[in-house]
Amino acid sequence: MVQIEWDDKRCTSPRDCRKCLDACTEGVFMIYPRDGRKPGKVAGDWVIMPVFLTQCTACKICEEICPQNAITISAVS
Repeated sequence: MVQIEWDDKRCTSPRDCRKCLDACTEGVFMIYPRDGRKPGKVAGDWVIMPVFLTQCTACKICEEICPQNAITISAVS
């Protein structure tokens, strides 16, 4: 089993960066507005989170490519 630790305080501009999201071939990460979407209002305060954890192969590409060192991948037995 794989454990993904993600520090949202280090990941300060996920909508602009998207490096982990684009690098992950398994599609583990998802980006969404933290406050949700509301009619007539532009979404803000974006966040990227590991959502599909069972798809993670622990390749650590996301950990290596993250410029903010916000991701840590570890194997849990």
